[in-house]
Amino acid sequence: MPSSPPAEGSRWCVVGAGPSGLAALRHLRAVGIDAECLEREGGAGGNWNFGAATSRVFASTRLISSKALTGFADFPMPRHLPAYPDHRQCLDYLRSYARHFDLDRHVRLHSTVERIVPFGDPGAGWIVHVAGREPRRYQGIVVANGHNHVPRLPEVPGRFTGTFLHAADYKSPMQPVSIAGRRVLVIGGGNSGCDIAVDSARHAARTVHSTRRGYFVVPREIYGRPADLRGERLLAMGAPLWLRRLVSLQLIDRTIGLPHRHGLPRPDHRLYETHPVINSDLLRLIDAGAIHPAGDVTAFDGDAALFQDGTRETFDVVIAATGYHATMPFLDARLLGLGGDTGPPADLAQSLYLNLLHRTRDDVAMVGLIQPDSGQWGITDLQAKLVARMAAATRRSPRAAAWLYAKRQRPAARPSIQYVDSPRHALEVEHYSYRRQLERLIAAMDRRLRHDAAARRPRPSSSTASIRSS
Repeated sequence: MPSSPPAEGSRWCVVGAGPSGLAALRHLRAVGIDAECLEREGGAGGNWNFGAATSRVFASTRLISSKALTGFADFPMPRHLPAYPDHRQCLDYLRSYARHFDLDRHVRLHSTVERIVPFGDPGAGWIVHVAGREPRRYQGIVVANGHNHVPRLPEVPGRFTGTFLHAADYKSPMQPVSIAGRRVLVIGGGNSGCDIAVDSARHAARTVHSTRRGYFVVPREIYGRPADLRGERLLAMGAPLWLRRLVSLQLIDRTIGLPHRHGLPRPDHRLYETHPVINSDLLRLIDAGAIHPAGDVTAFDGDAALFQDGTRETFDVVIAATGYHATMPFLDARLLGLGGDTGPPADLAQSLYLNLLHRTRDDVAMVGLIQPDSGQWGITDLQAKLVARMAAATRRSPRAAAWLYAKRQRPAARPSIQYVDSPRHALEVEHYSYRRQLERLIAAMDRRLRHDAAARRPRPSSSTASIRSS
């Protein structure tokens, strides 16, 4: 770590103090890069800071990946926590991580980033404009602002005259509106839609759950063990995809039953070709008649919804759990090699190397711009490690920097799984192969950085060598 304050413009800026931003801050500082983090809310935690304006979790939210596959590798979640911690336990864990690595004093709270622009030519740094403060120059930036900010609303003709919410605004069966005793329509077959439908079924007079297609549902536990850990074992054994599908389908069927056993349509895709739906209550409540499955909504007409099969039903509340647009309103998308100037389009992730690094600039990265089919924080931790090594290489190892630059020019490898073509999968990555790619790149960068560091060390003079030999 440098012992004196950095020269103007030599510091890196991390935008966002959620799991990704905290990891980026930690690893930049660990390799000797001075860095600070700008967080718009009054505390760290990002999406898990329940109650904050930018948080999208609701009262019943808990992890859909087990703690073993979610936490940071060198800072595991406490043993006393359940296999799937709730949002309060997750926030406590993230803030414990920040305290453990002495990050809090480098996080500037209530700092809303309004605009980021280049300072001169590429490589000369960036100017970050924060609301109510003087602009400041940084050598590099890590964008870790999350991708659950701008709701994606369903494109349904007509107008609903009852209460219409997006999942972004849903906090509980009582907030922002009470759904007790009311007729509720939940739109969306992802994890948020399924969890909200389960919430609603316990309070509403009637809950209808509308999905565009059939989905496989995976229980949280299979025979007393987290389902994702059973899947991880097959991956570690090198089992081919067809075998993993076969074994997983059999285990799901024996545990909660495949969709068609509950009167649901058979999925139009194979297992693993959509982001996993993890839920142990949904199918049970469907069987009990507490949740009524429905097809796609084709139109609204006053207080009624029209469905794909021609049926019509009236509702008091509609909750759309239809995802989010990935946006970065403070950074001109043209600086990332994309068209437009109001924020990155849907193909933002594909324009970056591993959804992470700019193809030609060594002074900008997007940590957390992924949706893995397993726990995310351990993977963004690896992303942050790679970014830190890129930053260190630009200062101390031209050889390592040139090697990583060359890697970033290569086309992306074909993914091992072809996901259903849907906005839902714009950021999807298969966690196991993606994690291995990051690990290999980090190891290769570490070798080059160590080699160059050794080459810079002064060799003993001939007289000193003679004394030692005598």
